[in-house]
Amino acid sequence: MVNQNSTLKIFLVIIFVFLTNIGMAQNVDSTKISLKPLKKHSPTKATLYSTFLPGLGQIYNKQAWKVPIVYAGLGTVAYFAITNYNGATKFHKEYNLRANGITIGRNPQYVNYPDQSIYNLYYAYEKNFELSLFAGAAVYIFNILDAMVYAHLFDYDISPNLALNIKPFYIPSYSYNGLTPTMGFSMKLSFK
Repeated sequence: MVNQNSTLKIFLVIIFVFLTNIGMAQNVDSTKISLKPLKKHSPTKATLYSTFLPGLGQIYNKQAWKVPIVYAGLGTVAYFAITNYNGATKFHKEYNLRANGITIGRNPQYVNYPDQSIYNLYYAYEKNFELSLFAGAAVYIFNILDAMVYAHLFDYDISPNLALNIKPFYIPSYSYNGLTPTMGFSMKLSFK
C-alpha cells in the first residue's frame, strides 16, 4: 500500500522544484544597441503551447531546463495513479467475490485477511487513486501557470540595485501569563 504522506512529500518536492526560478539580471552593453524592432514575447502563445503540450510553453520562454521537471512530475503522478488503480481493482474484485460467496477466482494470498480488511484496502487504494488524479491536474495547471507568468515577465528589466534583506526578529510580549516571546522574520526591500 502506498503511504499518503510519502506521496504528498514527493508531490510537494516536485512542485517546489518546478516553481523555483534562477534569478537573472540584465547587463546592457551600450555599444551593441541595434535599430531592429524587437519581437513582442506573447504570454498567450506560451499559455496555449503549455496547454496543448506540457513543456512547450517553457521552451517558447527559453526555459527548456524545466521540461524534464514537468514530465518527471507528470510521470510520477501517472505511476501513482496506475499503481493505485490496479490495487483498487484487485481488492474490489476480491471483496465482490467474498460478498457474493464465490470461492472460485479468489486470490489465495488473501485467505487469512478478513472481509473488512479487504474492503479497507480497496477503499485506501481508491482514495489514493483519486488523490493522484488531483495531483496530476495540479501539475498540469502549474505547468500552464508557470509558462504564462514567465512569459509576462520575459522582457521585464530587473535593476541590479534591487535588494531584499530577510532578518529574524524577536519581540518580547507581555500577557496574563507573563513574558511571551514573539519570533518571526522581517523583510526589507530597498531600491538603490
